Amino acid sequence: MLEIFSHRAIFNGVENSLESISHYGRIGIGIELDLRCNNNNQVYASHDATNEGDLFEEICKKCEKSEIKMALHIKESKTINSVIKILKKFSLENYFLFDTENFEYDKSIEDAKIAEYVSKNDKDLKRAILWCDEIQSKWYTKEIITNLHQKNKVIYVMSLEVIEKCDEESVYSEWERLINLGVDGICTKYPEKLMKFVKGDLN
Repeated sequence: MLEIFSHRAIFNGVENSLESISHYGRIGIGIELDLRCNNNNQVYASHDATNEGDLFEEICKKCEKSEIKMALHIKESKTINSVIKILKKFSLENYFLFDTENFEYDKSIEDAKIAEYVSKNDKDLKRAILWCDEIQSKWYTKEIITNLHQKNKVIYVMSLEVIEKCDEESVYSEWERLINLGVDGICTKYPEKLMKFVKGDLN
């Protein structure tokens, strides 16, 4: 079954918010969060370095009562150890970390909890979870996806509207392509529309 993630946990037009957790957790949609450290060395959720945003500790507190899956985008390497500490504090397991900067992770962090960022066809992929995009070029093919699955890789991809400006019809066409390719999950700005699309209920 296709996994769906809300890009930047967007809900009611607000990004990286606490509100998204109870809503998406209830309907089976995951969230992607951008994590940074503020001037007080507290981890907060924000795409940009604003020093403002919901604290990750508060987010995790809400997640204690939810089965929601979190894709945690580490925007600054200095946040990694604090993020892990907070996750352990609340005994959360339904998550994985990723970054796009090739950060170094402490060996104490379970490999299965770290995704590898992939932006092109690469035969030397070390991690089991892949967070993929086609910003540089269109590289997904049925053969590549099948080969990755044969190597027991879990493949999450970014939806078209996340990486470029496009109209809704282009988004729907891209969703169909990604689903037909057999990816395991899609991160999108329109998670509830994608859920309806998968079920054939989108009018």
